[in-house]
Amino acid sequence: MRPNAFFEAIVGATASAKKAACAIARRIEGDLIARGWPIGTIYGSEAELADRFGVSRMVLREAVRILESRGTARMRRGPNGGLLVLAPEMAAVLEAIHRYVTSHRGLDLQGSICRQVLNAAHLQTAHPSSGRPIGAGMEDFLAGLTAAVEHYAREGAEGRIAMRATPGARSRAEQVFRLLIKDLGNAKADNRRLGSEMDLCERYGADRSVLRQAVRMLEFEGVAVSTAGRGKGLMTRSPDPTALCQLISCYFAAVGVTPDDAMAVFKRLSIEVVSIAARVATNSDRTRLKRARRWLSERHGTVSADVMQLAEESQFRIVSEPLIDILLRCTKSYPSWSSALRDPDDELLGALYREETLKVIAAILDRNPVAAAAAQAAKVDRLAALI
Repeated sequence: MRPNAFFEAIVGATASAKKAACAIARRIEGDLIARGWPIGTIYGSEAELADRFGVSRMVLREAVRILESRGTARMRRGPNGGLLVLAPEMAAVLEAIHRYVTSHRGLDLQGSICRQVLNAAHLQTAHPSSGRPIGAGMEDFLAGLTAAVEHYAREGAEGRIAMRATPGARSRAEQVFRLLIKDLGNAKADNRRLGSEMDLCERYGADRSVLRQAVRMLEFEGVAVSTAGRGKGLMTRSPDPTALCQLISCYFAAVGVTPDDAMAVFKRLSIEVVSIAARVATNSDRTRLKRARRWLSERHGTVSADVMQLAEESQFRIVSEPLIDILLRCTKSYPSWSSALRDPDDELLGALYREETLKVIAAILDRNPVAAAAAQAAKVDRLAALI
């Protein structure tokens, strides 16, 4: 399966999947999402997959370790073995969300706003004033996430979403991955060097192949990158939303969340966010909005995916909360896996996006929350009909 360019454009994917093992893991998960997540099936043997992707077994095993760490698949040994498709657990998704949120070092998190937006979206999608409520899979996801956020708010650091119990770490590579995650959690800044490959092997008592598998898991999540050369090694970095959005898409596909369910949640979340943005936008926020308005107004032809992403961020980053940001990205991007529209630079999509987004930006600049909410609702409905 070719990469889903539409998904990557919506999420704002970066180059975190440059390593072959990371790219293979992403392609396998994407293929399974597009197939409706066939739980319990064998995707292929180790030899077949290595041949299909044109890589060595060592690289293929790195990709498999990534999938196993996420709970999306595992390699089953034996004569009838192969890569077994699993149903990702809610606990694993919550753990990954917590890891992503807490990896935003130095960000002034707006916890009360996060809870306000999440609770309002959960209530209004589960019990809408018109139309059908969301399906059970999405309802359970929102309920579990809301409960976790409320628990964290009550308990503080002691209320963090705990990592899965040790038995969940099936391999030595995943055990090392978890140790690395703890070290990353202690890092106070991006681009901090954790150590060379030799240093890390010695620190964790692991051989090079095991350490490289663990490092690939980190690189797939976009929270670290290994660099070669003197004075280089494993470096911390700002988290990339792509891997987490894809994991949530895997979970949605496995529990039967429909594209309509995802868009209903995105609609409610985004309405809440633009309403707040219209009330709290600072002068620097308004400068970014005016810049986005100028970019959109000057492009009479196709609006590129990059410009759309910048325009979205100018609105949604006014509420600077990584949990809300990731929920907006994952619910908006999930329908891309089943959409007939595969080109993020589609001319009709660009024209419609420009027209509707300019209305939302104008309402935020006018400090009119009601108009911003109405414009965002109309925008989502029109784009959802096209996608």
